[in-house]
Amino acid sequence: MTLSRIWVGCLTLIACLGFLTGCWDRTEMDDLALVMASGLDLSEDGRVEITLQIALPTGIPSALQSGGKAAKPVLVVSAKGKDSIDALDRLQQQLSRRINLGHRGIIVVGEKYARRGFDQVLDTLLRSPESRYNSYIVTAYGTTAKKILEAPYLMEIIPSIGINKLQYSDFSLSVKTDKFIDALASFGKSPVTGAIKIMKQGAGQQTYIIDKAAVYKRNKLVGFLSGKELKAFRLVAGRSRDMKLTTQMEPPKKEYKGTVTIRLLKATPKIRTEIKNGNPEVSVSLNALGSILSNDTSMDMSKVIPLVEKKFAADLQEEITKTISHTQKKFKSDIFGFGNRIHIEHPYAWKKMKEDWDELYPKASVQVKTVMVLERVGRTQAPAHQQKK
Repeated sequence: MTLSRIWVGCLTLIACLGFLTGCWDRTEMDDLALVMASGLDLSEDGRVEITLQIALPTGIPSALQSGGKAAKPVLVVSAKGKDSIDALDRLQQQLSRRINLGHRGIIVVGEKYARRGFDQVLDTLLRSPESRYNSYIVTAYGTTAKKILEAPYLMEIIPSIGINKLQYSDFSLSVKTDKFIDALASFGKSPVTGAIKIMKQGAGQQTYIIDKAAVYKRNKLVGFLSGKELKAFRLVAGRSRDMKLTTQMEPPKKEYKGTVTIRLLKATPKIRTEIKNGNPEVSVSLNALGSILSNDTSMDMSKVIPLVEKKFAADLQEEITKTISHTQKKFKSDIFGFGNRIHIEHPYAWKKMKEDWDELYPKASVQVKTVMVLERVGRTQAPAHQQKK
């Protein structure tokens, strides 16, 4: 037998052995419990409670299914443990399939647990290679994460997809896990998330609403922003998509409420910092562009645009100033990232003050300036319901 024939025989044998190995580490889909959302709570006895919302393929209708009562699309399970590892082990003992976090799009943190601090549990849930750092994190207010995940949502087959779409649409405040962790690990910026609760509708129906921002100081929840404060925060943070603003232009009358409402087309915030005599000073400027949505006054918009612009600019300046002051005096939490801006613009000064930023931020001087430009008034100038003279 020649040497070449021996080589050919060896290569053929090696190739055959390669085909025989197969997928030795494969995991079939039927062996996985696909987690769509997870929740973190603090139980009454001080233990960690983890809740998982798991998709059930048999409950998701397909094109071939017709008629009959559909099975439940999700399974919601929870378990308590002395720590997150213990709780996850107890959850796995309830399930015939291995827990898989690769499809999780939502992490919900209960208000009680958030106020105590939960960074160690967050570490456990995100250390797995399966975890997605682009999943959204929200804080429950007035309820627990477990109740949020147990609530049905009629607009989506899987309820957590409804929460995910609310966050993805960015009509309120949406924060992804990587951004939250980045702020959590930073000296110059405090974490913030959207805050979610369940709303009761008619005939026992339920829906979700995310109309607040949960404010953290380090890893602990310290309060919520809502209404005008939430809008002010979103403006400074550059998160003003599809935002609508209303101002009082005239005293209310029987015929008119005296208000004008606009939609923001664009809002550009700028943050600048200075160090004077060793003390940080911050200036916030906002240039906004808007269009008029409604005019519930007696005024002709074609004649009073500068006046309306000035009023909106003054209102925004006042609300942003109040909101910043609120975070300084009550929360003592730099959710605007002023510390990060000092780090960028004055790195040597920041080295001296970063360890004491929690004490320096409440005392920092912050000046706000706003400019509003209205470029569209719609198809009518005067109120559409105003009688002609």
